[in-house]
Amino acid sequence: MKITFYFRSNRKGVFSIEVLFSRLMVSLGHRVTARCRQVGLLSMLNELLTRLIRPSDIYHITGDVNYIALSLKGSKTILTIHDIGHYTNTLNGWKKIVYKKLWFDWPLYKVAAITVVSEFSKQQLMTVFSIEASKIKVIHNPFPVSYKKSDKRVLSDRPKIMQIGSGAHKNLSRLLEAVKDIPCELMLVRAYDNSLDEQLKQQGVVATWFFNLSDKAMYEVYEACDLVFFASTYEGFGMPILEAQAIGRAVITSKIASMPEVAGEGALLVDPYRSDEIREAIMKLLHDDVYRNNCIEKGFNNLNRFHPDFIAQEYLNLYTQLRTKR
Repeated sequence: MKITFYFRSNRKGVFSIEVLFSRLMVSLGHRVTARCRQVGLLSMLNELLTRLIRPSDIYHITGDVNYIALSLKGSKTILTIHDIGHYTNTLNGWKKIVYKKLWFDWPLYKVAAITVVSEFSKQQLMTVFSIEASKIKVIHNPFPVSYKKSDKRVLSDRPKIMQIGSGAHKNLSRLLEAVKDIPCELMLVRAYDNSLDEQLKQQGVVATWFFNLSDKAMYEVYEACDLVFFASTYEGFGMPILEAQAIGRAVITSKIASMPEVAGEGALLVDPYRSDEIREAIMKLLHDDVYRNNCIEKGFNNLNRFHPDFIAQEYLNLYTQLRTKR
C-alpha cells in the first residue's frame, strides 16, 4: 500500500509531529510504502500535479497543514488534528475567519476521515465545527520506545524541575509562583527569553535553558531532572507526560483537557490555575518517596496503551478500510 505523508515545513525547535510519525513509520515497516512530503501554503498547485503524476493509495496529512487537503483527492485523504488551541485561544478578527476556512471548514468537509489524538480533541471538533462523530477516529500518540527506563531513586540536593514549552498555556508563570522559596532548579525546554531570565533572577530562581534539542538530547534532559511539570491550561494530547513516564520521572499535570486521559493514574493531577495546588504537588513528590515511586510505577503501566506497534496497527486498519471502501 502506497501512503504519502504530508508534513509542515521545517521550523527551528518545532518538530513534535515529525518525530511522532517517524516512530509510527518504523512500526508500520514493510507493510506500507511511505513517501514523505514537506509542504506549505504555496505548495498546493505543486501537490495537485504531483498527485496526478505519482498517485498514492492514501494521502495522510499529519497535522498543521490541513489546507493541503484542498489539492488532494478527498476520498483517499486522512487528516490528523492534534488540537484546535491556536484557533480557539489565540486568533481574533479576520485572521480567525480565514484560518477557520483554510484549516478547518473546507479541509474537514473534504477529507474521507479525520483522526484526532485524544477524546478531548474529538469533542472539540464536534462542538466547535459540528463534525459528526462517525467521521472522527481517536488514535492516540505513541510513546517513544527509545526512551528507556532510568531509575533515579535519590533526588538531587537541589531538585531539578523540568518544564516544557513556551506558550502561555504551558503555565510557567504559575510554576514560578509555586516554587517561590523552594530551593530547586528549573530546566526550561524553550527558546531563551531575556526578559523572562531577568524575572527569574529577580525572584532568585535558578534556571537552565534548553532549545532545539535532538531526540537524544531531550532524553538526556529528562534523565537529569527529578520531576516533570506539565500542568498546561490547554493540551490536545501532552506527549511529555508519556516521555517522562517512559524514563521513570514523576509528573505533575493538569486535571483538565486531554491530560487526565493521557496520564491515566501515572501522574499527580492539579488545577493548573492554582499555584498553591501546584506547590503542594511539588512538595509531595519531593518529600514523599513512597508516593513518588508509586506514581512512577503507575506511569510505566500506563504506557501499555500507547505502544507504537499498537498505534501503528490502528492507522493501518484505517488505511485498509479507506482503500477497500473506494
